[in-house]
Amino acid sequence: MEFLHQIITDQAKLLPDRPAVLWRNENVSFAELQKNIESARKAILINSNYGDRIAILGSNNLFYVELLYGIPSFGRICVPLNIRLSTKALINQVKELDVRIIIGDSKIIDELRPLLRPECLAVNFSSYRKWCSSFSKEVTTEKPILNTEDIAWLLFTSGTTGKPKAACITHKSLIAGLASTNQGRPVLNNDCYLYPFPLFHIASHNVLHQHHKGAAVALIPSFDAEEVLLLCEKQKVTSMSLAPTMMTLILDSPNYDRKKLESVRLIDYGASAISPPLLKRVLDETDCDLSQGYGMTELSGSIAFLGPEQHRLAHTNLPELLQSVGQLVEGVECQLVDRHGKEVAKGESGEIIVRGAQVISKYWNNPEATAETFKEGWLYTGDIGRFDSHGNLSVIDRKKDIIISGGENIASREVEAVISLLDNVKQVAVVGIADQKWGECVCAMVERVNEQLVEPSKAKVISQCRGQLASFKSPKRILFDSLPVNANGKIDKQKVKRRFNEEISKHLRIT
Repeated sequence: MEFLHQIITDQAKLLPDRPAVLWRNENVSFAELQKNIESARKAILINSNYGDRIAILGSNNLFYVELLYGIPSFGRICVPLNIRLSTKALINQVKELDVRIIIGDSKIIDELRPLLRPECLAVNFSSYRKWCSSFSKEVTTEKPILNTEDIAWLLFTSGTTGKPKAACITHKSLIAGLASTNQGRPVLNNDCYLYPFPLFHIASHNVLHQHHKGAAVALIPSFDAEEVLLLCEKQKVTSMSLAPTMMTLILDSPNYDRKKLESVRLIDYGASAISPPLLKRVLDETDCDLSQGYGMTELSGSIAFLGPEQHRLAHTNLPELLQSVGQLVEGVECQLVDRHGKEVAKGESGEIIVRGAQVISKYWNNPEATAETFKEGWLYTGDIGRFDSHGNLSVIDRKKDIIISGGENIASREVEAVISLLDNVKQVAVVGIADQKWGECVCAMVERVNEQLVEPSKAKVISQCRGQLASFKSPKRILFDSLPVNANGKIDKQKVKRRFNEEISKHLRIT
């Protein structure tokens, strides 16, 4: 298999009647999914040219899945857009990529329509089926002239360190990413996988992975703890992806019952580590195993996994394993380098750089960012990591989040992990703020689970840090408030920094 769409064409031949997508009250077989994809392909083919960008802008639904496969099958480029962005940001991205067709939720499309270029065709999901079928009798002669290096998807990065960049994800990189995922999370026969994340995210490669192995995907519009519990029980879900915060919401649901998850054997997660207290809850209150993946958009998926056995060991004897993202998969090269690009000695920390078939090679129309991130075939991830003696990779921090105070390097993630152990802490962000004496001082913004409670207090946070960390790593300033997040749901540390600077300026004016 070389191309994305071949996943469904192959399964439509091998397993035509097996469910591919479970959507609301529909069970769509692989044969039906292939038929719908063909219909979409024809409409797109007639209304666009080779290399044109076709955008999807909407909540998860059956049409979205069809388009993820169908758009790249004739040399067009699929552009899943983030519905959480402002109208202005969306229009800027549509213009930046010179989008030819945009398909999505009626409300959003209707808002954008007056702002689109005249040559950009806009199609509402409400009329999507009718639009596709209206071209069913037209004859097309164009044949798919494809190369594995052709761009299949353009996905914008989260933009936590600047303007979002459009990552050029090819057929080759996606297929290679699926091979890596299968090493870390093998799919069992007759698996049923629940996907609660937005399909505009690189996490959607998990949908491809399940289909590649003939498994059904239960799809929901967006995460809802009650709907997840209902679907797990009704559809006998066997695996699913959840962020740690989602796990907490499910376990805290008033309708939670262990039996509702009795069919689920595996919960996979990524983006952030799981805390020891939450790990204990999941293993004690469910019968599920856990698997963490380390990846990013530029990797077309994940390259390292911390599997079920390691999670059980972390729970019983080796809690330090939770600071690791596990073992690298076969087929990728990974090094840790210093600021000069030279590989560091064993046991030392350095920037994680990766090379392999699943690594993309550029950003769309952004030579400066491309040159900064991709060097001599290596992806410079911006993450600082360290390998232990067993080959486990730990991600210490983002390179740009390292705090330098008094000449000492402080990993914000290390401080965040210690504060997160306190009761009534929902999430925490640690940043470095300019300081005349120390260069930078450590500052922590803490979001409580229950804001009506005064614990943890500032004194409790400082005591916790001083008890487990070197004194210079303890926060000098602490704020309790809801943490700002960006359009991808990640904590926006630039806004956290601005908030601290505002508080400092306010204090100086008062005094």
